[in-house]
Amino acid sequence: MQMTESLNNYGKVLYELNISPESAAGARELLEKVPQVSEVLSSPVVSLAAKQRVVDRIFPREIHNFMKILCRYHKAGEAQEIFKAYQEYYNEKNNILNATLSYVVLPTEEQLTGIKRFLCRQYHVKDVAFQLQEEKDLVGGFTLRVDDQEIDYSLKGKINALQQKLTWR
Repeated sequence: MQMTESLNNYGKVLYELNISPESAAGARELLEKVPQVSEVLSSPVVSLAAKQRVVDRIFPREIHNFMKILCRYHKAGEAQEIFKAYQEYYNEKNNILNATLSYVVLPTEEQLTGIKRFLCRQYHVKDVAFQLQEEKDLVGGFTLRVDDQEIDYSLKGKINALQQKLTWR
């Protein structure tokens, strides 16, 4: 899903407020795990005062004012996307690469460290933020996706490449 310029701007504002990545991640995780919170904060039936009390009770203190502004301007329903935009902007500003690792069997810490080292050298960054996702149809191995590039180390990819070679002959 493509983020709107408005959501990206809110993410940048959150960054400019020097909100810690831990607070933003904590708030995003809370909204993901308890969708009722987002429903309450974005409901037109719930008063602004009630929404502000909810924010004060459950969110990290560091982002209270920001969350209250989202409620006031009817953007609380998009808070997860805003926190995602913040994280992407934070990573960009701090030379951290966003990468998606699709796997059949979750790699060990040692394997993840090796993949991270490879990506740091390849893309000249200081760190990598992985989004991990299980994909059983890869058969074995893994794929790495960075922006619009994909590096395929999966058995499915190797089988497809072999089939393509054989059909060309």
